[in-house]
Amino acid sequence: MPMQDQIKREINSSSYALVSAELSNTLQQATNIFETYLAERHDLSLLEQCESDLRQIGGTLRLIEVPGAALLADEMRALCKSIISSTVAVPEGQLNALSTAFFVIPRYLEFVNGNGYEIPLMAISHANELRAAHKQLLLPDSYFNDPGPYLFSRDSQLKLRSANVSGSAFAELLTRVRKLYQSGLLGLLREAQPGLQLTLLSRALQRLCSGLEAGPRQRFWLLASAVVDALLHEGLELNMQRKRLLASLEGQLRNLGSGKPHDEVLEQELMFLLRLSAWQEGFAGKLIRAAKVKTFAVNEGEVRKLRQQMLGLSYDTVSSVLSELRMELRHAKDILELVAQHGRSEDEELRPLGELLQQSADVLLVLNLPALAEVLGEHAKTLLGFIGKDLSQHRDGLEELAETLLFIESSLAQIDRRKLNYEELNDLSMDKRDAISADNQVNEAVSIVIEEAKNTISMVKRAIAAYIDSGFDQTHIANVPPSLNAVRGAFQILKMQRLTAVCQSSAEFVGRYIAHSQSDAGKDGHSLETLADAMISIEYYLGELERRHLPDAKILQVAEDALSQLGFPVSTEPRSHAGA
Repeated sequence: MPMQDQIKREINSSSYALVSAELSNTLQQATNIFETYLAERHDLSLLEQCESDLRQIGGTLRLIEVPGAALLADEMRALCKSIISSTVAVPEGQLNALSTAFFVIPRYLEFVNGNGYEIPLMAISHANELRAAHKQLLLPDSYFNDPGPYLFSRDSQLKLRSANVSGSAFAELLTRVRKLYQSGLLGLLREAQPGLQLTLLSRALQRLCSGLEAGPRQRFWLLASAVVDALLHEGLELNMQRKRLLASLEGQLRNLGSGKPHDEVLEQELMFLLRLSAWQEGFAGKLIRAAKVKTFAVNEGEVRKLRQQMLGLSYDTVSSVLSELRMELRHAKDILELVAQHGRSEDEELRPLGELLQQSADVLLVLNLPALAEVLGEHAKTLLGFIGKDLSQHRDGLEELAETLLFIESSLAQIDRRKLNYEELNDLSMDKRDAISADNQVNEAVSIVIEEAKNTISMVKRAIAAYIDSGFDQTHIANVPPSLNAVRGAFQILKMQRLTAVCQSSAEFVGRYIAHSQSDAGKDGHSLETLADAMISIEYYLGELERRHLPDAKILQVAEDALSQLGFPVSTEPRSHAGA
């Protein structure tokens, strides 16, 4: 049943108290039965008992009007039923989804009972994981909310000045927009670096809106662009259902070319997400204020925090722990270097370092890295054994400790980059340790080069924007060619031939552009907008490299097409044009 226009729903604490004990007992019974089934998968009668208990739990929760928890119980029951009726071996994914749900639902109920309200939206993502496990359609985020009669594209009066492109020019614009959008969407579905991919989607939709005449079609795509902007700035969490929504927008782009009307149900979902978003700045904020959109009292950021409190540590937290631990190990190396230089072995010198190493070993153990923890713990004990001794006689031990600290720090960095898994650290042979340390040093160097290149590309984008905003004052872009050539040199060192060629063509274009200042302002703006597409393409590619994903070479085609359109086709053959 729809919940009207709200996200948070108060519960009747008295009603909940009456059934709380029985609900908890039934849920614990269902959990125990499911765990028994995992050990005895041939006995489907266990799963039938579990399904019966979940039916009772769902019915009770609906009776006392806790719809989010009821939905979760219902979807757990539906998956149990699907497994029971299946004639093939049970996929591990289905059992994993049920295991996760049995972990989530008691914590969700604890949250509801402790706060006196529930947020059904928090249950939808978990319900969708269960539905996806047996190939059911995913539920929209607005499932519990009544959309009402208002339709943004029809009822809003919002307008955006545009070029009102039509005919073959619009077809060409739509082709470019779809290509840019599809490139970003493909990378997003491959779970690569989301930030730059969403930038591509945002860029594509903004270009589309600038070519649509004011009216219903433009308002729909302005709404879609605002939601992508909110996703880009993490005002909305990027989950499985929202990726499906972005894929649906690609279908709407396809329909746009054939003149078909847009999907009103999809539009209602977009409006719900915009109202939910925690990001109310930038383009999304401008649209919210201009159209007087009424946002929800509880936004996505608050929902996210509540979900993390409910479930515990997130991956970001683990990554943060790794980062802090690496800092501690670097600090320990600095102290060790000072100790070795001065040769002082007093208790007040070595004991704090030994304790720091032991604390780090304890953290490694908590992070499920027992081999590293054991090595570091042994070195901590050895170091404490040096107290009061002549350190010149223990140079080998100090050097071995320094190498161990470097190795562990390198291992943690590689784990954080997802280039090393825990199992690989079971082999701590010297060859393996040297290889990990060497790989990390190479990756650190490449990361520095990529980061510098990203900064330069970002500077070029800002220079283009400043040039256009200033009324085409060329002083803003005077340094763009040498900057692009510097980036080209970095890419050449890294043997990235296509990136090298793209930067060379870009530098040549800007150099020629500056030299021929008689171009009219309209052409100036269009040409630089096209160059900006190439810069975003490079930025996207670098983002994937930085996140240690295999970069999608197809995205560079966007840059190559843009430069060809400008009359500077990309070639990997050496050239000696002016500005190169």
